[in-house]
Amino acid sequence: MTQNAQTVTVVRERPRPVAVAAREQPISEVLVELWENSQELVRREFELASLELDERIARAKKDAAAAATGSAVLYGGVLCLHAAVILLLSKVMDAWVAALIVGAAAAAGGAALLMKVRKDVRTGELAPKRTARTIREDVAMIKEVTR
Repeated sequence: MTQNAQTVTVVRERPRPVAVAAREQPISEVLVELWENSQELVRREFELASLELDERIARAKKDAAAAATGSAVLYGGVLCLHAAVILLLSKVMDAWVAALIVGAAAAAGGAALLMKVRKDVRTGELAPKRTARTIREDVAMIKEVTR
């Protein structure tokens, strides 16, 4: 049993461009449209800033959790090392003097590290830099259009 297959080709016409008559809008309509577009632009810029800030906060939370975990493990190791140094020094001096020396050295090192970290921490790291840049560009564009 053989069947004859017919191929049907559908040719679709492309829509022809419609000539739009250029019309000039009254200045009041242009200003209203500019105002509405500016409001929408500012609204979207705030949405972008919010998303960017959420992204940075999420990354900071993740980094803080990893730092806390690493710090806890490091702290345990450092305590063991301190005990080992105290035990070693107690062979040549009284144990309380050895503990005092190791404790004073650790406290001085920790204080120096905290002062360095305090200086390095900047509060501006969470600022939405991309959004601030695009807002400045938008303001410049609006100023240029309204001249």
